Amino acid sequence: MSSYKPPYRSSLLVSLAVFILYIITLAPTTSWWDASEYIATGYGLGIPHPPGNPLFVTLARVWILLLTPLGLTVAVSVNLFAAFTSSVATGFFFLVSHRVLSGLFKQPRMIIIGAASGALLGATAYTVWNQSNVNEKVYTVSVAVIAAVSWLVLRWYDDQEGIMGQRSLLTAGYLMVLGSTNHLMSVLPAPALAAFVLVVGPAVLVN
Repeated sequence: MSSYKPPYRSSLLVSLAVFILYIITLAPTTSWWDASEYIATGYGLGIPHPPGNPLFVTLARVWILLLTPLGLTVAVSVNLFAAFTSSVATGFFFLVSHRVLSGLFKQPRMIIIGAASGALLGATAYTVWNQSNVNEKVYTVSVAVIAAVSWLVLRWYDDQEGIMGQRSLLTAGYLMVLGSTNHLMSVLPAPALAAFVLVVGPAVLVN
């Protein structure tokens, strides 16, 4: 079992900083393309264009209900949902970057700075930023799933024989399957995950 200790507090701060940035630049209403469709179906539990996105619709509806006391419009509420899920993804990507850099360098401060820089760079890339606060669709949920899966696989890597490590790997698989009901891009990590497991710890496949 690895002695690595994840910097969850720093991850939370990075996520919060990105969420605040997205709120400041949040679209005040809906935008072009599919954004209006997803906002409407999230509000009414409808079915977007085939094959549909049941996970997004369900999560968006719950989010709208949670924010109802704030008196926000449905469009703003769903835009905030995209901002929130994208900031969650940023937090997980920070953890992934930190874990990778920890295996390469020894200076804790430089590792934190490097991981934060990478996470913030990804969060402010044009396409990610646009999907997170203006052109809201289903993609930020899938990005959050991909980020979480990446982190869970690394947690398994650090504790392959332990119960928490095995649970992390199972949870990663579960999240990808669940994420496929949001958008099929959620299963993009599957080939890399399978290859990683085969190289690092193939015994887990027959356990």
